[in-house]
Amino acid sequence: MAACSAPSTPAVSLDLANSRKPAVVLTGLSRADLRALQDASAASHGWTTLFRVSVAPADGPGALAISGEYTVSDGVVRFTPLLPFEGGRPYNVTFDPTAAPGGRLGHLQKITHVVSTPAPPRPPPVNVTAVYPSGPTVPANLLRMYIEFSGPMGSKPAEEFIRLADAKGNDLAGAMLPLDTDLWDGERRRYTLLFDPGRVKQGILPNRAMGRPLRPGDSFTLVVSRDWPDAYGQPLAAEFKKEYRVGPAIERPLDTKAWRVETPAAGSRDPLRLAFPSPLDHGLALRAITVLRGDATIAGDVTVEPGESGWRFTPREPWPAGDYALSILPALEDATGNRIGRAFEAKSPEDDTQQPPHKLPFSIR
Repeated sequence: MAACSAPSTPAVSLDLANSRKPAVVLTGLSRADLRALQDASAASHGWTTLFRVSVAPADGPGALAISGEYTVSDGVVRFTPLLPFEGGRPYNVTFDPTAAPGGRLGHLQKITHVVSTPAPPRPPPVNVTAVYPSGPTVPANLLRMYIEFSGPMGSKPAEEFIRLADAKGNDLAGAMLPLDTDLWDGERRRYTLLFDPGRVKQGILPNRAMGRPLRPGDSFTLVVSRDWPDAYGQPLAAEFKKEYRVGPAIERPLDTKAWRVETPAAGSRDPLRLAFPSPLDHGLALRAITVLRGDATIAGDVTVEPGESGWRFTPREPWPAGDYALSILPALEDATGNRIGRAFEAKSPEDDTQQPPHKLPFSIR
């Protein structure tokens, strides 16, 4: 007489043996029931009608099963998702034997179970690490500011969490440019705040109607709310405030003749330094100036000094004696939008950023 299979006691659990690819397993089926389950999965119904994993809280026949691979080995049915489970997120697992054709598994009970992999530890709350301009005084025609964070920020609109307040604590109404999308770097760690250029630039309607948001002699405070959620939904570690004084507007073009080039000694790795008569835009200064020897770009590290009135370049290798040039992209601006040879206030009928880079020669001896 043939031996009978042990009765089935199916159970669903999460197998974390492979931490990179956790799997959901179905155990406790008799050999006969396991064969019937495999036969049913080969039918038109497929595995997902019998053993389905979906994102919680959705469940039921209409729930969208997540993609993955089903394998059967040593009496165990294993589901490994195509993409790893998201840590801390619940997933619904449903074993529905009634979906097997012919009622071959109708004697088994339906199982619904919720599984989740451990949530990764949350990083510490994000801080505001820097704001640019970094100096205490800004020009009355300031066009942009940058706010840098210690970690990635969330997707909520920035305008909900940034205030510009006057000396009495009142909002500077209409100072910031309303945008349909926020201006972030690729890592969402650097936010660009734009003042409304229609109010900054003289002679156009918003400026004539309301004037510039900032007036020489006044002061204002940038306030970043602690409620601003980071990429993990956590509020900032603390509210951030920085007070500025407003100085005269800067309405002249950038002039490289007014830049002071301080050259290092040949054979050293001392930095090359540029000194500017007024602050440049921090973000643009980091990437718009390169050092050339002939047609070759010199590898090195760029830093912008506090106050944005100085720029330093430290080479990877010692400086050979010879002739060099600074290559300056036409997109370089100060914080008021002035460029080399063109003030922000001037009319610009064509896109001057497409012009060749400016060259500023220097020598190292």
